[in-house]
Formats: sequence, C-alpha cells, structure tokens
Amino acid sequence: MEEWLDRLRKWCSMQERCALDARKKIIQWGGSEDEAEQAIRRMMKEDFMSEERYIQGYVRAHVEYKKWGPYRVVAGLRSKGIPTSQAQIAVDAVSREVVLDTLNELVQRRAAELPDRRDRVIRFLINKGYNLQDILASLAALGSR
Repeated sequence: MEEWLDRLRKWCSMQERCALDARKKIIQWGGSEDEAEQAIRRMMKEDFMSEERYIQGYVRAHVEYKKWGPYRVVAGLRSKGIPTSQAQIAVDAVSREVVLDTLNELVQRRAAELPDRRDRVIRFLINKGYNLQDILASLAALGSR
C-alpha cells in the first residue's frame, strides 16, 4: 500500500489528477481495485488529491488554453467521472463574458473562411462546445462590421 501511495504522490505532484485517472494508474501499475480505493481515499484525506481543485484546474485550462466552450468542458469532465451537476456548477462559474470573448476570438480567426465555408465554421465551433445561438450572433456581429 505504501508503495502505491509513494508512486501516486509523485505522479500527483506533477499536476492535479482526478480519482478515475488515479485508479486507472494504480491498476496499470499492478494494484487491485481495493488498493486503488484505499490509496485514493488516503490521498484525499491528506488533501494531496482534491476533486474540487481538479475540476477548477480542468475548467480553467480548457476554457483559457484550448478555447473549449461550456458544453465540451462539461462533457470532458463527465468523461473523467465527475458528476454532471458538479461539472455544470464549475462551468457556470466561468463568466459569460469570457465565453463570448473566446467565441468571438475563434470566429475572428476563422473569418478568412467566411462566407464560402460558413457551415464548416459553424460545425467547428459547435464541436468546440459553443451554443448555436451564440455562434450565429457572433457571426452576425462579424458580418455587420
């Protein structure tokens, strides 16, 4: 058990990790499900691992650096085993202004493809996780400039 904890501490010290990733890693190292659960509980008790910190870091990184929209961030968190309600609360904490500024920045970057490939730009932005109404409003604002 101590071996898994030491390895897990080193691995978690590089960046925040979620319980699902930690569980997978311990099993990959040859540990059992029970050992993984015990190690994760202990790491959380020692405040070495925190789902809240993980969620905040995930949202910040994916909104600021990967330019993901709210829908894709929620889907990404759900794929990491985070409940939808917690994921939605974290995404709702991001200001609407930040989301719209990011969307407008992406629309500006893709402006060269407009108007010939408008459908392609819309599809790209939907895949990034943005709301269709916001996308259309942003495209309309770009067109009126």
